[in-house]
Amino acid sequence: MLNLKKGAYRRLFLLLISLVLSCLLPVAAFAESACPADHLDEYARIRYVHDGDTVHLEDGRKVRLIGINTPELARDNLPAQAYAQAARAALIKAVSSHDDRVGLVYGEERHDRYQRTLAHLFSPDGDNFQAQLLQQGLAVAITHPPNDNYAACYASQEKTARCSGSGIWSHPDHAVVRAEDLTTANKGFHRVNGEVEHVSQSARGVWIFISELMISIHAENLVDFDPAELLSLESKTLTVRGWIHPASKKQAKKKSRNSRSVIYFMRIRHPSAIEINLADNETKC
Repeated sequence: MLNLKKGAYRRLFLLLISLVLSCLLPVAAFAESACPADHLDEYARIRYVHDGDTVHLEDGRKVRLIGINTPELARDNLPAQAYAQAARAALIKAVSSHDDRVGLVYGEERHDRYQRTLAHLFSPDGDNFQAQLLQQGLAVAITHPPNDNYAACYASQEKTARCSGSGIWSHPDHAVVRAEDLTTANKGFHRVNGEVEHVSQSARGVWIFISELMISIHAENLVDFDPAELLSLESKTLTVRGWIHPASKKQAKKKSRNSRSVIYFMRIRHPSAIEINLADNETKC
């Protein structure tokens, strides 16, 4: 993955310190699990598990789990993705084993644009449910600043599952898609690889062109990146992760140096979404 910009190292340092301190807490249950909580902001009860990364609380709030993305259930005449039901079942099992009582740790950004509450989900004694899904190969790690407190730990849990071929990591439906093979069927979350044809920068951000895919890093997210490293990506092979959307008319007017028209668009918010040369040896661990 890309290096963090110097300004982001302080946040990463504080994260590592908090993880070390959490492991030294006298509460044994908190110290034994992966990505443990050193505190819980609130206790709540689950009314309904919608899917592997979204739950409904008894008080009516809809909670989107921070830091992970799980396969999509069937919707809008589209079939369920492989392991979608398994991810939901695993989360149901995890919360039901504690009588549907959970602990919440909120993100710095507390709500998303859909007004869902953003939180890390724990058992009442501090076991991290996101980490468990990642360990089982039922989720992919994804970081959206400023909610990045567990980013390094979640990436580590994903890597273990990926290297062992657990869950989605052994299924062809979740394999990396080559940028030149993208079609309109590739909507939603994907990992995509290809050779960078061109990188451009303006006051609004940085744009990376891979075949007909344009990757956008907005100016407000550049605080976590090294701009010089981004501009040096031309001709390198990348694997990027995020949500693919059809390009807007304005985006479609942009062209790479090879004069390819932009058809697909992906926004990236954190360096962990870009891995250099992973496509050359995806199983490298």
